[in-house]
Amino acid sequence: MGLRALLESTRSALETEIRGVDQSDLTWERRLWLYRHGFLSTKDAVWDLTPGTVAQYLSDVEYRRVRGIDDPYTEALANKLLFHLLVSPTHDYLLPDIYGVVMDGTFVDVPGISEAGSFEQLLERLADAPAIAKPIQAARGDEIQRIDRLDGQLGLDGRPIERTALSETLTGGRDRLLIEHVSQAEYAARIAPDSTNTIRLLTMTDPETGEPFVARAVHRFGTPSSGHIDNWEAGGLSAEIDLDTGTLSRAVANPHSDTVVEGWNDSHPETGTRIADCTVPEWERISASVRELAGAYARLWPHVGWDIVVRDDAGSITVLEGDPQSADADIQAHGPLLADDRVRRFYRHHGVLSSERRGLA
Repeated sequence: MGLRALLESTRSALETEIRGVDQSDLTWERRLWLYRHGFLSTKDAVWDLTPGTVAQYLSDVEYRRVRGIDDPYTEALANKLLFHLLVSPTHDYLLPDIYGVVMDGTFVDVPGISEAGSFEQLLERLADAPAIAKPIQAARGDEIQRIDRLDGQLGLDGRPIERTALSETLTGGRDRLLIEHVSQAEYAARIAPDSTNTIRLLTMTDPETGEPFVARAVHRFGTPSSGHIDNWEAGGLSAEIDLDTGTLSRAVANPHSDTVVEGWNDSHPETGTRIADCTVPEWERISASVRELAGAYARLWPHVGWDIVVRDDAGSITVLEGDPQSADADIQAHGPLLADDRVRRFYRHHGVLSSERRGLA
């Protein structure tokens, strides 16, 4: 990790910890114990951190090294436009359609992406289906907006907006992608119909065999607090997926998000639809599709969190993006990653683990 990246990572960690001090009433003795083992205090309410389990959790210090695993190709994974351009020649059928690309405040033509050169073309697409605007470089659901047209009226995140105002919104600020709004399978829409509910599959390429494996999978669901996105940091719910059967666990809320949902939930708090014991249809096919994709790009990206939408009960999926720093807090809310020997070997191979703390020197 370069000096600039290290300083930015340190600044981000300090900001997170300062917020955590305000949000919890931990004793300083407990905080110091967490710090000594490499954890921010915010994790204490989410993870089962005890003297007997602490070595099985990927710590916050180690998590900040994870992004370096995919170097020097991390940027191509984190940049949503570059990701699409790299993956589309081989797996275009798994990617969402791009309706527009905005750079430096202007809709632009991009080689390899058809019909994405103007605001007018975007409006034509809206006649058939909604669209999603997202920054080309962003994470955690940051600044994702839904655009639609209902009875001739344009809408942005459910609110009416005039044509000129929409154009100014999309061309102001950060560079953006305008992509199709992916329709989701009936089971996910039944649980949380107002959000696009994604699956995060964390894949790692075994350094000994060269084969990718799924380390963990979670299903995220939106809530009234998170709006049209399902992001856990924004107030969504996270349920673990059994890797063998595709069956969901109870769903957990982020205790540090601004949400009315708390703790572990068997059912969705708004719709009342049961989450626990729900099974993702054709899970084996879905898992195999993502492992195949991970294998195709394993030399570039040995560690990826693939965000997918299940489109139907036949196991058709759309891959929205890949995240290089993807062992998010909700991943380990369902149990420590390093309890799996394959995962521990992977992170040790890539220099992520703090060998002194784990006795691996």
